[in-house]
Order: sequence, then structure tokens, then C-alpha cells
Amino acid sequence: MATKKTADLSGWLPKLRGSAADQKARAAEDAAQRRAAGKAANSIILTAKDVQGEYDAHRALMTTMGGQVRPLTHSDLATFRHNVRLMQGRYKGGIRARQVLELSMPDDRARANEQIRFAVPVAAHGSQVRFMTNAGPDSDVTHHHVIVDFLSYSSAASGARGDGMKSAAWLRREPLRVECDCGRWRYWFRYIATIGKFNAGRDETGYPKIRNPNLHGVACKHILRVMAEVESSTSIQNFLSRLIDKARARDDNRVNVQMSQDEAKKLSGKPDAHVRDVETTMRARQRARDRAAAKRASKAEATLQPKKAAASSRRSSRLAAETLGAQFNLSPEQVMAILAQAKPQ
Repeated sequence: MATKKTADLSGWLPKLRGSAADQKARAAEDAAQRRAAGKAANSIILTAKDVQGEYDAHRALMTTMGGQVRPLTHSDLATFRHNVRLMQGRYKGGIRARQVLELSMPDDRARANEQIRFAVPVAAHGSQVRFMTNAGPDSDVTHHHVIVDFLSYSSAASGARGDGMKSAAWLRREPLRVECDCGRWRYWFRYIATIGKFNAGRDETGYPKIRNPNLHGVACKHILRVMAEVESSTSIQNFLSRLIDKARARDDNRVNVQMSQDEAKKLSGKPDAHVRDVETTMRARQRARDRAAAKRASKAEATLQPKKAAASSRRSSRLAAETLGAQFNLSPEQVMAILAQAKPQ
């Protein structure tokens, strides 16, 4: 498990003016580095063609499959292909916030709880909302950008889900795509998100043979903090409601919403006791889903209960039993008992 290590979080939130340019610059640098790594003569990227069996063993690439650094084998490639098929079968396009939390690795959840205390929705452009989180204690930056693409945004903005707040409550539980600018997302999880179709940034086609050969987990600690807020935060629901209400004033739903510096500062300065625990959020949401499922099951069972016969029907049955009983020297009660036993079970 992750060891608890805290940092001074005062002043982690930068000026929002210019933060979009910062996010784009980080994304551009990441893409440029990836292109250079792929084109290098001695590239160590394990490409899609390699995974499918075209790997040249003379490249002598390494893997940590099995827990130790060792040369890559064709047996490993077969395992990688199997892992890819499993991931592709598990995700059908998009992933819900609760799934991100549930499928994450315990160490990442622990780090999200202990190190990443704030997630602020600073801007939205249509379906894409950009969050900013504080960085961890060992990071060389003060903050990270997390992009969340809400895939059912157009449906929510259409007005079919009620007013803005009701639509926002529905939207944040629908499938989404995610992206973070941190190294753990880049090297551990972006490939999983790409083949699982829940990646909101650039695609990654290089198999993580060193960092994550078994394809465990789905998201970094920054995304997990954001997902915990998306699941339960009233502030996030208010922000989404504001976005939806503004979109409904236009025909094409293409609107921008920008949080003010004062609003963001207020959200980033919450007392530590008010910060949501990721594990608690998971358990609370699961209990709510269990209660809703039990209520639906109870309602369904109630509709299957046989209805009591109407008074007129009971009188007709009684009269028929008396008539039949007179023919065979039986009481009406005896006739009814015989008929009940004859009914198919």
C-alpha cells in the first residue's frame, strides 16, 4: 500500500487565466516525445504489429512479466494478446465514474486519499470539462490537468432529462472518457484507456510491457480524485447544471463555461475534514445502488402477487360450488377444496 506522505497544499492552484494554454502545451510536449520515441532507430516501443506476432527477437526488448525484468518472449506476446482481448471485451466505449473507482488499483486509491485532496472544474467546452488537481508531494509541478469528456452531454442538454440539476445528476453517472497529464497515466494506463475506448486524449498503441504488462488498474490518483468528486460532489453537479442550462439557450449545444478565480479558490480551500474519502465514496454509492435495486425488486415482486378476487366473482364461484355439490352430495367447501387441488402447480 502507499505510504502516507503529505505536502503543503497552500497555493497549489495557479491563475486560471492561461491555464488552458498550459494544459495544451503539456499535451503537445507529451505527443512530441511519443513521436520521437516511436521513430528512434533503437525504439523500445512494443507496437501493435509486434504484439500480433511480427516482433523481431533481435531487438531484445525487455518486460517485467512475472515480476522480474527479463527478455521478452513470444509466449509473452501471446499473453499480451489475451490481455488485450480481455480489456476490449470489458469496455464497450466509455466508462462510468464508479467503474473507474471500482476497477482502480488499491495503491492508487490510497494515494488519491492521502495526497490528492482537491479537484476543481475550472472550464468546460461542450462535453469536455477540464479539472485541475493538486500534485503529489514528490511531483515537480504543483498541479495537474484532468480532462473528462461526458459522452451523454448532448442528451442531457436536449432537455429530455428534466431541469438543469436533474440532468446534471443523470449526466455524471453516465459513461465518460478521461485523460491526465501525469506520468502514471502516460506509462501505465493510457494504453488501457485506448483499447478500452475511454481515453479522452491522444491514443497510445505501445503496449506497457515494463510498467504494466498485466494491464492492471484503469486510472491514476488524479483521475480517481476527480471521479470521486464527479460521483458525489454538489459543486460538480452545480457546475454541470450551469453548463447544461447555458447549452439549452443555443441550438448547437456548443458553449463554454469558465469558473472564476474566486470560485475556484473557494473550492480549493475546503477544510481537510470536508474532502471526500475515495473508499467512502465508493461504499456510499454502492449502498445507494443496493437500496435502489432492492426497492425495484420489491416493487416487481408486489406486481406479481395474485390479486384478490372481486366480490362478484367470489359469489359466482360459491354458487357454482353449491350447484355442483348438490349433484354429488358434497358441501360447497369440499367442492372448492377439490378444485383447488386440481389446479396445475
